[in-house]
Amino acid sequence: MTRVFQIVVLTFALGLVPVSLSACGWPSSGEPPSQQVAVANENALHASEGNQVDKPAPAGGGNWGTVKGQIVWAGGPIPPLLLASTTGNKDETFCLSKGPIHKEEWVINPKSNGVRWTFVWLTPETGGPKKMPANPAVVAALPKRVVIDQPCLQFLPQAFAIMEGQELDAKNSASVPHIFNYTGGLKNPGDNKLIAPGGELVIKNLVAHYIPIKVSCTIHPWMNGWVRVFDHPYFAVTDEEGKFTIKNAPAGKYRLVGWHESVGWLEGGKMGVPVEVKANDEIEVKFDVKPAP
Repeated sequence: MTRVFQIVVLTFALGLVPVSLSACGWPSSGEPPSQQVAVANENALHASEGNQVDKPAPAGGGNWGTVKGQIVWAGGPIPPLLLASTTGNKDETFCLSKGPIHKEEWVINPKSNGVRWTFVWLTPETGGPKKMPANPAVVAALPKRVVIDQPCLQFLPQAFAIMEGQELDAKNSASVPHIFNYTGGLKNPGDNKLIAPGGELVIKNLVAHYIPIKVSCTIHPWMNGWVRVFDHPYFAVTDEEGKFTIKNAPAGKYRLVGWHESVGWLEGGKMGVPVEVKANDEIEVKFDVKPAP
């Protein structure tokens, strides 16, 4: 049985724009420009879209369920695309060789109105356990390393989440250098490292925290991305249709939290909204995102 909830999210109008992925040669459907790029980023894309990788069935007698849903733009007509400013940059010719580069603060699917790159996760109910129970089989199925690439001067994926203990592999498959900058407050102070063409930077020991990690490139200032680190595997980032799926979540009452880079916390703020995960069942939650009145 699927239980459906609908939540209206009031956000602030901060230059809301839909963004296609055509800057990397991606058509509006979200398909990658080549099979090579798709394979290179397979693990990162799986991690960013809610742990969609195949997992062994969790132990524990089947006391596990699924949380799924969609983040939908409901603020009227989708605003026009905005281009990133590359004028005067030393790599401008390379930047535009695969098409124009668009800003990615908002990526809105024109067919479904789904909002991509929105973080969604479960957290304990108020007054309950301080930490989400994590099934060892689910944790063991997570990839050791999650990839973020920079093939055409935009981060791919633009937003993704990992569990504490997973490694972040920042690759540079472009033919120009990048300076990979990341910072996430006192828990994840970050660094600022040059990555040569074809090189990579493996980052270990990232710590779970409510403050997200911002990634950027100081050579190409329009490049921005986000990483969140959790102490459990029950998180997701919305796909090209604004959908998310959190599988094998423990049965019980929890809070579902949402966050988007342009507006911050969604409905319920840091505490999120109440949900109840049923064993061998799924619930569906829909967030309608509207500009503030």
